[in-house]
Amino acid sequence: MNETMLTAESLINPKIQANCHVVTSIKHAYPLHYHDYYEIFIIISGKCIHRVNSQEQLLGTGTLVFMRPEDAHGYTYYNNMDCQFMNVNFYKELVEECFDFLGEQHFSLKLKTLELPPYIVLPSEDMEALIGKGEQINLYTSIDEDKAKILGKSFLIDALTYLFIDYKNHKNKAIPDWFDLVLFQLQKKENFTAGLDKLYQISNKSTGHVNRTFRQYLNTTPTAYINNLKLNYAKNLLITTTLDILEVALEAGFENLSHFYHLFREKYGESPGRVRST
Repeated sequence: MNETMLTAESLINPKIQANCHVVTSIKHAYPLHYHDYYEIFIIISGKCIHRVNSQEQLLGTGTLVFMRPEDAHGYTYYNNMDCQFMNVNFYKELVEECFDFLGEQHFSLKLKTLELPPYIVLPSEDMEALIGKGEQINLYTSIDEDKAKILGKSFLIDALTYLFIDYKNHKNKAIPDWFDLVLFQLQKKENFTAGLDKLYQISNKSTGHVNRTFRQYLNTTPTAYINNLKLNYAKNLLITTTLDILEVALEAGFENLSHFYHLFREKYGESPGRVRST
């Protein structure tokens, strides 16, 4: 990948886990780049062409875009029109914490696995409220880090709530009853820790049909979905019990410790041991 990589370590105060700044013109924006953190940007005025993941999105005033780590993007002019936008950046850990707070796993998985970053167009009053909160993050960053962190988390939850409402209002098809029941059954520890064989057993459908249904309705694979359930459970065990890390991995359904470490770091941005020590 030839794009510039921007890192949370160099750009975001770790005590706040978020930052905010306004880009007054496309000419002041970073050229094509990607991040190791999440970013939400809002078009404050004007229009632009958003080049992202080798595709293009035409964005106008009020558009909120949810950028994931590794999304490669940049901005170009639309019909010589400039635009102004607000960037709010977040540590991965803070975003995962807010996803857990919302408790909507299907929604969070969809946001993280879509080919292009999801976006919505906000009503003017919602846009102004978020911009005002972003400005407060910027203000308090230099005078009260604790308050800035609270404002950053509040901004993020508000933005995710707007995206979730849009997601609920615009789902093209309702999840089939049998699939909804399977997802409900998968929330049980004895089922998700047993892995794919248990999933196919409780679905009473062919492997191919189950795989296609996961892709169609959740835009993910059965393996990724089950691993996410296991990792959430493992993180909770690390925080709430004294089990050693090997015991946690086994209890969550991971038979390979190195694979557990790899998936855990990928999801949470830090090792199981670091989660336990914080």
